[in-house]
Amino acid sequence: MNSAPLDAHASTLSPRAAVSSADDAHLSAYNAAFSDLGLRFRWDQTTLDVLKEFNSEAARITAYIERFHSHLHRAYDAEFLAQMILSRKLRYYSEFAPANGASEASE
Repeated sequence: MNSAPLDAHASTLSPRAAVSSADDAHLSAYNAAFSDLGLRFRWDQTTLDVLKEFNSEAARITAYIERFHSHLHRAYDAEFLAQMILSRKLRYYSEFAPANGASEASE
């Protein structure tokens, strides 16, 4: 994986907060999902850019956790954890997404 630094500590927005782009909507939805699940990490634009090298959202989540929070894999199956995060993320994305980008729920 790309070794670019990941300073991922953006604050989580409330589900109804307005966002300006599809990436902002994805970031807000991811961070809301992480917060809901009690995960103590946040993504910012740099994190999302680095993880875009992976083809699927599940692969992005898994790669991030393996690199920065590998201890979570001792308690949770990687696929299970990624699906839990994605399930919550998709629910939030529909609230955060700009009106013209609502169909971009998954890149």
